[in-house]
Amino acid sequence: MSLSLAREIAYDAFVAVMENRKKPEKILAEVYAQHESKLKRLDRNFIKEILYGSLRWNSKLYWILQNTSKRDLEKSSPEIRAALVCGTYQIYYMDRVPDRAAVNESVEYIRKKGQHNACTFVNGILRQIARRAEYFAKPDKVAKPREYLALQFAHPQWLVDRWYKRFRFERMEQMLASNNQPPPVTVRINALKTPVEQAATLQDNLLREEKTRSDRRPLRSALHLDRSPETGVESLFGRGYYTIQDEASQLIGYLVAPAEGEVLADVCAGPGGKLSHVYELGAEKITLLAVEKDQDQYNRARDTMHRLGHDKVTWIQEDFLTWKPENNLDKILLDAPCSGLGVLRRHPEGKWQKKPEIVAPLAEQQWHMILHALELLKPGGELIYSVCSFESEETEEHLQRLVDQFSDKMEVVSPLPRLPDYYKKYVTREQLFAVYAGNQDDMDGFGAFIIRKK
Repeated sequence: MSLSLAREIAYDAFVAVMENRKKPEKILAEVYAQHESKLKRLDRNFIKEILYGSLRWNSKLYWILQNTSKRDLEKSSPEIRAALVCGTYQIYYMDRVPDRAAVNESVEYIRKKGQHNACTFVNGILRQIARRAEYFAKPDKVAKPREYLALQFAHPQWLVDRWYKRFRFERMEQMLASNNQPPPVTVRINALKTPVEQAATLQDNLLREEKTRSDRRPLRSALHLDRSPETGVESLFGRGYYTIQDEASQLIGYLVAPAEGEVLADVCAGPGGKLSHVYELGAEKITLLAVEKDQDQYNRARDTMHRLGHDKVTWIQEDFLTWKPENNLDKILLDAPCSGLGVLRRHPEGKWQKKPEIVAPLAEQQWHMILHALELLKPGGELIYSVCSFESEETEEHLQRLVDQFSDKMEVVSPLPRLPDYYKKYVTREQLFAVYAGNQDDMDGFGAFIIRKK
């Protein structure tokens, strides 16, 4: 059996992510550009399923493999581990893939990588797994609940230990299981091209032009698509009729609530999702500054705004902590660098690339950015703070610290009046917008709050 291009790309990408700490979306974008004429939408979906599924379930798959093999897999090459993990994922989780194809093409992958001596080993292990002949006992659910959760739901032990201090066992099961499900394909309508009242028009166009079905959400700007959309230049996405953005992220724009004549800054503006939404909500009647120091994120934000047709933006490529505008601002959206532990279902590589010590230094950086933002606001100006995380150090602890230290200089603003009624349930008594993993609306994890300078 020959090796398909789709499987080779998926396996190579797995190696790049797990061994070289690359970002899956960046790797796939480069590969798709290289093989654009050879890959159909079906191929891309197949590649994404193997890669992201193998990343989500990596530790559990590896545990099964290590229990099956008499060798220490850590001493195997990265390509052998990729073939075994990705092959096992197909056998266990991809019902439409014949076991024979998963086994044989995994062996062919190793052969193509010049590791012929390992072909018999890979073939034997995967054939044994395909027979599903053995059962390996997991940690006891009652006696060792944290160890059980980490293995059963393929999460690093340190992360399970961290969350277990805050959440009940049943809640943990729900959160971890949710992290292992592919996120819905959620898009935001470009309101300057299609008013949200006319969302049905965009839905009809998606169905007619791209055979993509969509469902309305309680959030009027949001649609769920039944599959990954076309993103070519001539597609509806490429022509700027919508952009891909989770509902929780879309709600941040409503917290900003841009008003006519205001001067606003979106700092850490890349990749441009929230920036473009604020632009649309401001209906081009605001002055919008985009501040971003990272070159890749800066370029992505500019590309996003250009694709959507949003050109009335002042671009500033600079570190926010050293940036000072000519005049103080009405509002600042601080989409702060964060642990990203609220979006692991969307970025499953984070489970294996992030370390326990990630939160503390980021929380310290966020605090300095909050203090700097307060200095740049007019009296009566607002800071809208946002992170794709629900870790307490990155959310409620910042808010409580502000209340404790600066109650004479600032006040907390309730998000409730700015949110659509359906989403007000995500606001706590402390006026924190808090979305946890495994929520009933299938949104990403997020945290945000609003403070006003007196």
